[in-house]
Amino acid sequence: MATNVRFVGGAYSRAFQIGSRGYHDFVRKHVIKAAPTDRFVVKGRETVVAASADGNTTLVTLKERYHELMTVFTGPAPSRQTLIGLFGTLEIEDHPRGMRVRPERFTQGDTALEQVAVVVADRGTIVVPGPRQAGRMVPKHRGKSTRHGELWRVPLPGRAGSASEHDYLYVVAGTKGAAQVRIDPGSGLGTAALLDWVDGIDAAWTAA
Repeated sequence: MATNVRFVGGAYSRAFQIGSRGYHDFVRKHVIKAAPTDRFVVKGRETVVAASADGNTTLVTLKERYHELMTVFTGPAPSRQTLIGLFGTLEIEDHPRGMRVRPERFTQGDTALEQVAVVVADRGTIVVPGPRQAGRMVPKHRGKSTRHGELWRVPLPGRAGSASEHDYLYVVAGTKGAAQVRIDPGSGLGTAALLDWVDGIDAAWTAA
């Protein structure tokens, strides 16, 4: 599971990912294949940098006791001093149940996007956005009734009319929140079981 958040303010815009301890090492070993290049401290917190062999991707992660805060750069990372300034303007509160991150007030930054992504083995990926994004994601027309609300099926680009459940995104929404669901093409479950799983999803968003 990972949480994604984007902060904006003036010409500034940067996305971050929050994962549990070990998230940085998992991503650099199994997702992007990046090697460690630097390590320093920001406000008493260990911060590490890793880059891909071709130099096209750089991961920079601040490590807390329970969670890690990562941002990704295309190409080489900015200087160490710039990174210290970037993470140094964030208010971070880390707890066993999650990490809360927001720009310090003097930056006048705002949260443009926040969402939680959960990968469910043998089924698919569930992305639960914050209320601001959820309102834009839910179609205006009525959806199919589910056990907890409504369901809409949205074809992936170029897949309209397909009979395969893998060629669609599924939007589920109820009174407590909404989610976008992508079924795993490699799942060994049958169509009926996968659609029943989607039908039973009860998305909820709780403010930190």
